[in-house]
Amino acid sequence: MRVILHDPDENRRSSLIAAFRKNGITAEHLPEAAILNGSSGLDETVAVLLPVVLAFDANDDANAAIQKFRKSGAKNPLLVLQGNVSAEGRASILDAGADDALSSPFNSTEITARLRALARRQFGVRTQEVQAGDLTVFLDGRHPDLAGQTIKISASEQTILRILALNAGKVVHREVLFDALYALSDYQPYAKALDVHICKLRRKIEKLSGKGASGIHTYTGQGYALETPARREETLAL
Repeated sequence: MRVILHDPDENRRSSLIAAFRKNGITAEHLPEAAILNGSSGLDETVAVLLPVVLAFDANDDANAAIQKFRKSGAKNPLLVLQGNVSAEGRASILDAGADDALSSPFNSTEITARLRALARRQFGVRTQEVQAGDLTVFLDGRHPDLAGQTIKISASEQTILRILALNAGKVVHREVLFDALYALSDYQPYAKALDVHICKLRRKIEKLSGKGASGIHTYTGQGYALETPARREETLAL
């Protein structure tokens, strides 16, 4: 899972990024101008809008920043962290446009759980797992499971499979998957890098399936879909 983080406090920011990493979350730090103007791809129309974490000190005007962020058109799930804020203060933060709010002391386990909940909420998913036939995709960072057997996959493969699972039965465009992996990265590989990850992911699933099928279907010129039984029947009928 990837999130966008803005925190002017360098020490706290480093601690948050390290805590996220331990919980399987990659945090991309962006400057205030990019966050508050809704730029840097925050407001693009994609299948997955990256959760945004805004961290403030107790005396910062969090509400004004949140309102500016929303007025920019950014629709990303927004978690606000603010030190020593009262219940009334958290309520005010939520009313300003945040989806969730926490006050210090911060607990990294709770923060990451809330981020996963925000991401699930985008797709109306209420549990930590998505079922596609015999394949179970866990949304909390665990490796997927195929009929009781664990499939060890890389972080990039995990990101791809998670997005496909959240959009199960729907075609996810190549650009969405590519951006989820590399949009905020300084390193921009060739577009074929996505195909390599998809190929490796399919092989790992197929190796355990015994049916030579991964459940990941290619839609030429469009993208990929994690097939559900209903979608598979619909495709065969066409």
